[in-house]
Amino acid sequence: MLFELIQVSLGNKEKFSFSPSEDEWTELFEQATKHSIAGVLFDGLEKIINTTHCKIPEIFFEWFGTQQQIATANELLNLRSKEIYNIFRKAGFRSCVLKGQGTAMYYHRPEYRQCGDIDLWVEGDRDDVVKFIETKGYQIDCIDIKNAEVKFFEDVPVEIHFRPNCMYEPIVDKRLQYFFRCNADTQFSAFDEQLGFAHTTNAFDLVYSMVHIYRHFFSEGIGLRQVVDYYYILSKSVANDRQSAFHDLCRFRMASFVGGVMFILVEKLGMSAEWLLCEPNKKHGEFLLKEILISGNFGQYDQRTRKIDKQKRFVRGLVMLRRNLRFMRYYPTEVLCSPFWKLYHYCWRKCKGYL
Repeated sequence: MLFELIQVSLGNKEKFSFSPSEDEWTELFEQATKHSIAGVLFDGLEKIINTTHCKIPEIFFEWFGTQQQIATANELLNLRSKEIYNIFRKAGFRSCVLKGQGTAMYYHRPEYRQCGDIDLWVEGDRDDVVKFIETKGYQIDCIDIKNAEVKFFEDVPVEIHFRPNCMYEPIVDKRLQYFFRCNADTQFSAFDEQLGFAHTTNAFDLVYSMVHIYRHFFSEGIGLRQVVDYYYILSKSVANDRQSAFHDLCRFRMASFVGGVMFILVEKLGMSAEWLLCEPNKKHGEFLLKEILISGNFGQYDQRTRKIDKQKRFVRGLVMLRRNLRFMRYYPTEVLCSPFWKLYHYCWRKCKGYL
């Protein structure tokens, strides 16, 4: 039922193959909430009601309320993204929004995409950016090798990125950072007149968003929102960019993972094969799908890790390592490099005084 409703919402299916009961509609709403796609699927619910004239389910009005909250939150994030972009612009720093409100613009109804925090990639040396933030009096809650959590606003969380992302394997990370450096100027120059801030381009998102999914898959878990995001990114892409993106992702040793995502897009979301980066990989796709359905959005519903106190870093690290060991047969290098990278990162933060 969940994937049928997703396909209806994406325009790849006209209607349900059967009529859900009230309990099944409620279960669909719970699943949509778990994966942070309630707004997107409300679009499908509206289509079903309007085209089949079926009875409006009792959950409809609660679902409608959730969709309205999502739309209001998107308005706020667009405003805050513009404000924080201008804070850095006036200080001479170039920046651009990663994911979030930029990704929403790929959707046919951007206000239906469930938003989260603001991720702003800022050009410049890490120490210079941190010093600027501190001189302005903003509270920095946490700094790591790729970003800092900063309290710019009371109503929206913000992460300031010194680099968009990183990899556990040193050689692959070096290639990834080179990719970011080569594409930085284009991203910082991609100002959107409609939104009032710069955000990443489609060609960049084809690579960056896949890396983002990959990273969260190992660090927390991912839900269907990230997969739907990538569906829309692909739907706005051109063939040359897709070919180039897959070439880069192969250099980051992600070919099998990408094939797994393509499998889900075709088999579960109904995407046409002409938009894919590569041939679907059934083995990796089925494994990835199973993990997605267990984890929910960013692993918030994963019972294997959900009850671990995030303040107990060592205990949580051991639990996540045990979780990731199950990925060994699929992504051995990344799993083996993970504990060494985390030890290095801990020592790096300790030396920098960020702990």
